[in-house]
Amino acid sequence: MKLFKHNIISVALIIAALVVLFSSLLPIKAGAESYSNGDEKTILVDKTLRSVHEKEYKDNILSSDKTFYEDDLIEFKIKIENSGDVDLKNIDVVDKLPPFLRVIFNPGTYNETDNQVEWTIDELKAGEAEEFLIRCQIDESDEVYSLTKETNVAEACVDGICDEDDAIYYIGNGVSIPEAGDPSLIIKTGLALSSIAGGFLLRKKARGY
Repeated sequence: MKLFKHNIISVALIIAALVVLFSSLLPIKAGAESYSNGDEKTILVDKTLRSVHEKEYKDNILSSDKTFYEDDLIEFKIKIENSGDVDLKNIDVVDKLPPFLRVIFNPGTYNETDNQVEWTIDELKAGEAEEFLIRCQIDESDEVYSLTKETNVAEACVDGICDEDDAIYYIGNGVSIPEAGDPSLIIKTGLALSSIAGGFLLRKKARGY
C-alpha cells in the first residue's frame, strides 16, 4: 500500500513538473511567432542624376565625362523605397541642393533659405518605391574660378529611421559647348554665325571696303 501511494505521488510530481515546464515554454513560443511575423521598418534612398541631353541616370558624373557650365540643365532622380516588412506613413524627404543652381521644377516645396526641396510621402506599402524628379539650371557659375566638385544629398526619414544618398558632379566657369547630337543647338549656333557674317558683308558693302 505504501509503495502504491509512493508511485502515485511520484507520477503526480512528474506530471506537475511537465505542466510547469510546458507553461514556461509557451511565452517563448508566442514571442518567437510574433517576431517572425515581421515588424521591421527600413527605408532606402537612391540618388542619381543626368544631363538633360543624356537618357541614362548615373550615381555620379565625373568631370572627365561631363562638366556643367552656366545655363546647363541638370536633373536629379530620387528613389524612395520601403524595404521593410510593414507599411510606412508620412515619410519626410529632403533634397539638399548644392550652390550655383536655380530650381526649375520639383516635388513639394522649395526652401530658398536652406536651398533644399522638401516633401512628404503619405504612404509607402512594404516593398513599394516611388521616384521623384528635380530639374535645375546651373546659375551664377561665373563665381567659380576652377573646376568645382558639387555634392547633392537626398535624405528620407520616418519614425526616427533615416537613410540618405548623394550624387556628385562638377561645374566650371564659362559657357557650355553644345553637346554632340543636339541639332537645335547646332542650328542655333549656325544661325548666329550666319547673322554675324551677314552683318559684316552688309557693313562692307555700305562702306565700299
